[in-house]
Amino acid sequence: MQHEEPEDFRYGTPEDATDDLGLGLVDDASHETVRPRTAPVKKWMLVVGAALVVIIGVTVLVIALMPRNVAGEVADAPDVTEKSAEVTGGGQAVLRLSESLDAGSLELGDLPGAPDQQTYQVWVESTGGESVSSLQVLDPKDTKATVGFKSLDDIESVLVTTEPVDGANEPSDTKVLEIDLPH
Repeated sequence: MQHEEPEDFRYGTPEDATDDLGLGLVDDASHETVRPRTAPVKKWMLVVGAALVVIIGVTVLVIALMPRNVAGEVADAPDVTEKSAEVTGGGQAVLRLSESLDAGSLELGDLPGAPDQQTYQVWVESTGGESVSSLQVLDPKDTKATVGFKSLDDIESVLVTTEPVDGANEPSDTKVLEIDLPH
């Protein structure tokens, strides 16, 4: 006689043995592609990026709005030409021009004190003498000054006059210097 093992039904019936025991899940999981987890953007990175944009923007704005030292640029230009002249009543003037910068400067030195209640005023006269524009009203105590200007083709001459302490809208007839620009 043969000995038969009793059926163990703790694990189901023998018919259940062919059932899927969850191995399908293992198969599905093995076919899924695992994507690497991307690190989230940190708030501090956004703050630093925004701060850099603001700093660069402010720097560009400040540089663009900063007054230029035209007279200094002209003096340092490789193509600068100079013309000297005596100021009526005393003092010297040096006119410097740079074609490459399309700019010039007038340097005044050893000026005598301006007459009482007056000062020196520097002007440029447009080509053809159509208009005159003030460049600078000097302090009455100044004995030297340097003034820069742009657009050489539009300027015929540079003038220095004596004017009331507050300056004038048009030059007086008391010219102490007039230098024509070469054209």
